[in-house]
Amino acid sequence: MNFRYRSYQITEIVKAAKIVREGQSLKFKSYGEKSGVLDLDLDLKDGSLLDLRLHITAGRYDEPATYEASLTLADQQVRGSGHSHTKRARFYRTRIPRGWHENVIDPNLPTGHDNYNRHESLAAFELLDLVDFLRKVSERWNIELPKPSRELL
Repeated sequence: MNFRYRSYQITEIVKAAKIVREGQSLKFKSYGEKSGVLDLDLDLKDGSLLDLRLHITAGRYDEPATYEASLTLADQQVRGSGHSHTKRARFYRTRIPRGWHENVIDPNLPTGHDNYNRHESLAAFELLDLVDFLRKVSERWNIELPKPSRELL
């Protein structure tokens, strides 16, 4: 696949300081009484970057294990964060660790390649609630959130 950003550029963009594009609400949109989603356009702090988005979902507000986040660049997911209740292995090698993990995705590689979607354990990833999840994912991906950001639900 010919993705328009090279692998090293994706790594640099993930590490670079990012901000939420001006004028966007940090309030989660509710789906039913117990679920929600947040979609945000992002810019590099040192200039704009088109097609960079943060997407967070909560299957259930009161169950942190249902929270998921993704960072997309030009409509391709390049990072993700989620929880797996069980360890998943392929050919006796752990592919998805039990607990919280980060997906490190390289759309330049074929989907069958071992490094196309690596699942790296986030062993020390403890959450209080959905707002805490948003903050920790943002910190991990170097996204500066506007203040105050406590009243999001």
